[in-house]
Amino acid sequence: MFFQMPLFLLLLVIPFGFWLRSWSAKSEPFHNVMTKEIRKKLFVPAQTFSSRTRYSFFLLSVVLFIVALARPVTLLPFLEVTQTKPSVVLAIDMSGSMKQTDIFPSRLALAKEKAQIFIQKAVGYKIGLILYANDAYMLYPVSEENTLLTSLLKDANITQKFAPNSNLFSALEASNSLLRNHQNRHIVLLSDGGEDVARSEELSYLKSKDITLSTLSLTPKTNLSMKTLCQGTQGYYQPFSWSSEDVTNILTHISSSQKSSQKKHYNLPQYKEYFSYPLALGLLLLALLFFPLKQSSIFLLLFYFQPAPLQAGVFDFWYLHQAQTKSEEKNYAEAISYYQQVTPTKQIEYNLAYALYQNAQYNKAIVHYKKALGKEKEMNAKIYYNIATAFARQNKLDFAKKYYKKSLALSPNSIAQENLSLILLALKKQRKKYHKKGEKLKFKAIVDNPVSKNSPFSTYAIKLHTFMPSEEELWFQKVAKHHSPTYLQKIHTTKRSVDANLTW
Repeated sequence: MFFQMPLFLLLLVIPFGFWLRSWSAKSEPFHNVMTKEIRKKLFVPAQTFSSRTRYSFFLLSVVLFIVALARPVTLLPFLEVTQTKPSVVLAIDMSGSMKQTDIFPSRLALAKEKAQIFIQKAVGYKIGLILYANDAYMLYPVSEENTLLTSLLKDANITQKFAPNSNLFSALEASNSLLRNHQNRHIVLLSDGGEDVARSEELSYLKSKDITLSTLSLTPKTNLSMKTLCQGTQGYYQPFSWSSEDVTNILTHISSSQKSSQKKHYNLPQYKEYFSYPLALGLLLLALLFFPLKQSSIFLLLFYFQPAPLQAGVFDFWYLHQAQTKSEEKNYAEAISYYQQVTPTKQIEYNLAYALYQNAQYNKAIVHYKKALGKEKEMNAKIYYNIATAFARQNKLDFAKKYYKKSLALSPNSIAQENLSLILLALKKQRKKYHKKGEKLKFKAIVDNPVSKNSPFSTYAIKLHTFMPSEEELWFQKVAKHHSPTYLQKIHTTKRSVDANLTW
């Protein structure tokens, strides 16, 4: 144990000095510091404690408050923080040269198609999208919800008129503003590269912001200045191809740089605080001084003020035993109430989620399953499986599909694969409206509760009724039907590239 703010301990000199003075003084200790009227109003009757004992209690409470201010702590195991997955901004060049039809139907159309392929392949990446020419506009902020971005880019009805010339700096500054709060930052440029001029200022800017630039060149001719710029930021320059190989190469390069960065981790210290112990004891001593108590009441007060973690440790075993007993009796409502009184751990969160699921409280079960996620892949796979099944119970099949895929990615198994196939079949029937009323999908049982000896789970069925489209699907239908204009947010930039004023 040590103190995080040890300088406060120097204040201990004050109560220690008063204590020495009280023992050397002939008069009552409080007579030197308080008037008779104040002593009469503040302190308990003399028959409870002697004057010297009360004074010692008072000084001891001051000592305890000073110790609490110094914040006694113990060091817990260090928390390892690793680099997150890459955050990428796709920057599509909208200048006049991108309308060239040397690539059918145009360079810009190919850029949009390549962007969609990138989004589909970059699983788990945080992706944003900007459009730029002389100025830069945000179409989509950096986010993990890439499904929406794919649909938005596909159905976008962009009415904004862009300048014929391009300013590379506007794309770099705008991307930096979107990536400001992210780590492992990347920009992927989909452009014909502009003029082949020196890019030293752009290189200095990217290095100062710790951003990697990669370019998918949409012109048959190699732009040497852009290639040098990408290599200078440890990025990748890739000429386009008619297959998806070009996008794959860029993603492979980003992933390879990500693997090396994941090996770097930061050890963050964690502390367990103990200031509440001396603080509670100090308050107790003051209460004994200021409020008259019978001796029997003092012991009750001591029990009441004992630290909460000690009480939790005593009663947790009983609550946990009751919760497990109720779960085995299939009395899940009472099991939930007992689990909620136990100090939460990942195991407790898992068991609580299990009880909530069995009690048909699926949304709450999902919340606690997510809290139970840890570092063990096999356990996480089971949790994702259970979350998927909870979503399936609510006919939220899109979410069920997502979490079945997560489970399979961590630990492939035939049951999850079979359930995923059934989900995909149901989604296909839902969207094509070929389903028949009363058809059933049989799902395998949820993964067994590790605490329960005899699993109470059994095969259950989900009955398909008339499916209603989600709000998201209705929104996409409206966009597709009415071709509403796509609104862009202009991002203020100040720098200009050397070729920004050259007319194409």
